[in-house]
Amino acid sequence: MAAVAGVAAAQGATELTTVNETVRVHAVEDATVEGTTDLDPGTNVTIRLQSTGETQPRFLVSEVATVGEDRTFAVEHDFSGNAPGDSFSVTVRTDGSTVAEAEGSVVAADRAVSPTETVVPGFGVATALVAVGLALVAVGRRID
Repeated sequence: MAAVAGVAAAQGATELTTVNETVRVHAVEDATVEGTTDLDPGTNVTIRLQSTGETQPRFLVSEVATVGEDRTFAVEHDFSGNAPGDSFSVTVRTDGSTVAEAEGSVVAADRAVSPTETVVPGFGVATALVAVGLALVAVGRRID
């Protein structure tokens, strides 16, 4: 189930795309941080990414994104020098006001970061997917 984190702004609601309330990015050169907003298309938002915790190398970057016609925004950042588990914060600002904030985490390049990712406590993602698949097969057999 996807989760989003946002701070209501006078101009509208802005939300970052998160998984379990955390922005997740791959440890790659062109990792994307994205979100949705009801700000007008063409509005510029500044996305600030700042390392937190024991993250190495440390970073603090700000990138400007323009809200698209579909009311989404996105920036890319090079996380290839970061390790899975490194943490960072994300702040989205426009017109001098913070409109969204969230914590972030770097994941391995081969791990899913989809907003639909679901982790079942005590089980790995693969085990959870197998269990769901078997449950669907069992339900399908009962229907026949």
